[in-house]
Amino acid sequence: MMRICVFLSIAFAGQALAQPVINSGGIVNVSGNQPLLAPNVVFAVYGQILGPASIVIASAPSYPSSLAGTSLKFTPTGGGAAIVPKLVFTESIAVAGVLPSTITPGTYAVQVTYLNQTSASQNVTVVARDFNIATANGIGTGTAQASIANVNAGYSLTRFTSSTSPPVPGTFTNTPAHSLDIISLWGTGGGADTANDTGGSSGDQTATGNFKVILGSQTITPGYAGAVAGYPGLWVVIFTVPAGVTPDCFTPLQVSSNGQLSNSAILPIAATGQTSCAGQISTSTLSKLDSGGHIIDAVLSIGTTTSTIAGTTTVTEAVGALFQNFSASAFLPPFAGPVVGPCRIFLESFPVGGKPPTLPDSYLNAGTLTISGPGIPAQTVGTVAVTSPGGSYYYSKFPTGTISNGGTYTITGAGGPDIAPFSVTQTMPPSFAVTNLSSLTTINRTQPTTINWTGGGSGTVVITVQTLHFDSSFTNTFEAFVACTVPTSASTLTIPAAALAYLSPVTPGGSDFAQLTVAAGPAFAGGVTTGVSIAAEQFTPALTNGGTADFGSFASVIGVGQSIGVQ
Repeated sequence: MMRICVFLSIAFAGQALAQPVINSGGIVNVSGNQPLLAPNVVFAVYGQILGPASIVIASAPSYPSSLAGTSLKFTPTGGGAAIVPKLVFTESIAVAGVLPSTITPGTYAVQVTYLNQTSASQNVTVVARDFNIATANGIGTGTAQASIANVNAGYSLTRFTSSTSPPVPGTFTNTPAHSLDIISLWGTGGGADTANDTGGSSGDQTATGNFKVILGSQTITPGYAGAVAGYPGLWVVIFTVPAGVTPDCFTPLQVSSNGQLSNSAILPIAATGQTSCAGQISTSTLSKLDSGGHIIDAVLSIGTTTSTIAGTTTVTEAVGALFQNFSASAFLPPFAGPVVGPCRIFLESFPVGGKPPTLPDSYLNAGTLTISGPGIPAQTVGTVAVTSPGGSYYYSKFPTGTISNGGTYTITGAGGPDIAPFSVTQTMPPSFAVTNLSSLTTINRTQPTTINWTGGGSGTVVITVQTLHFDSSFTNTFEAFVACTVPTSASTLTIPAAALAYLSPVTPGGSDFAQLTVAAGPAFAGGVTTGVSIAAEQFTPALTNGGTADFGSFASVIGVGQSIGVQ
């Protein structure tokens, strides 16, 4: 059986000896980077001065309780004896360990001791099971670090494209998955297995742990879910890709264990006989995503938005353009969210005041942009300089009544250091109105919500419900998006309660925030779109130094939105 070590390390430059510090939110499942732990889980603690400057790694399966001067303890907050985990590795900014299978679910105060100096405690929650999927980027997002039993004798890794050369026996080959492939998902957090604590395995726990694989919109009972002998804390979940599955580079993937959902990952699925999942996406772009390269995304829009926030209504007519440079790790997560009916869910968290993990690394320079069309004589689009991410984006507002519904507008780029000259045209929808907007001031997450509209032309309607939640100490921000896409001709959409359940409760007027947005735009003409962007015409401008943008769109939009409460 193939075995993949999921215990990742981080290089570090030395620090002077002082009291160890655990980062806020720095105790996570090592596979999915999620904050819940479980018995027999491999976990990571991130911080400063947690261990020696150079990493020290213990040998499986006999992990020690103290390693290179580092030890940890988990003390029940309700009282009781402290639990001492075994350690996998230690270094100054990260320590990894394995919780014993005997630990009882509950809340624990965690402390790190290094060279007799002990950190302040930080609480963490332990649940019965919380399997997380290991991913290619090592941080729990993007492509699953999965293998295929029927490819290269199991020495395979699921990727968007296949290896260019035939596999060498005993080495790994890359390939997308296909219908009827047998997939092994590797990770940790599957739950207690006392045999595995010392390197054994109690075997299949599929039924005991109520394991399910959620692939796109399908729920699959795996053929096997259990700990891997020889590696304390390492688990594998094995399932078969259903016959007739729809090929999709960005098929969302999650595992449910004891009702607890894992991190969201991606399983690239290609058509039978194909070595790449490429369709509208070029193989070169997919290769960038496989190798962790950078992705260029051009997002252009013009439109009218009527927004009501805390009872005040504002009409904004504007044009904007973002030429974005993403790392693969930042670009992929929105594609991995769960799918419920016509809706895709996207969740992210980040420190208050910090950079959201899915923001681009920088904005690119396209030189001078001009906009022209009905009511808008050719004029320059303004720029807005920002420091995080670095660079400038393009944005100009117009007086109310400037943009003409049904009018055709052209954005022209003169060319700049990053983006070559271009010209792209799009036509506004003729009209659009949400007819029951006044009844949508509060959404109940346990009940389906229906939105009705008129107009919108022959394109697409995108409905987004967003919540922004802060933890009690205002240390971390949690965002949730439910984005649903349907043809405008449908005239109505009912968002399933199963999709709304991912939102956070929000009371109007408090520190948290929730918003409903409904927008009509042109029909999607190919390529891909994230769970939070508006479907639009594909547009990939040339780059000044050669090549083209990887993704792009020009949307002409009529939208309405309002702040809401979420129960």
